Amino acid sequence: MPKSIYERGLLKPAQVAALQRVFDEACRKREAHPESAEAREIALTVLALYNAGMVDEEMLMETVCFRRPDSKSA
Repeated sequence: MPKSIYERGLLKPAQVAALQRVFDEACRKREAHPESAEAREIALTVLALYNAGMVDEEMLMETVCFRRPDSKSA
């Protein structure tokens, strides 16, 4: 019997929804437009952390939703 798409390593809808919530909140807190280069960096970070085993939504939120200080003001 062929493997389901989820057994082949693809994300389930609930997982995609959780990652989307983390991405949306990180963009909001960091004031990044969802189509910006910073948002792409956020998305890649969220996916990398998830793929590395950080699957807890709350932990992902805490990790990526921080607001980086502007380097111009330092």
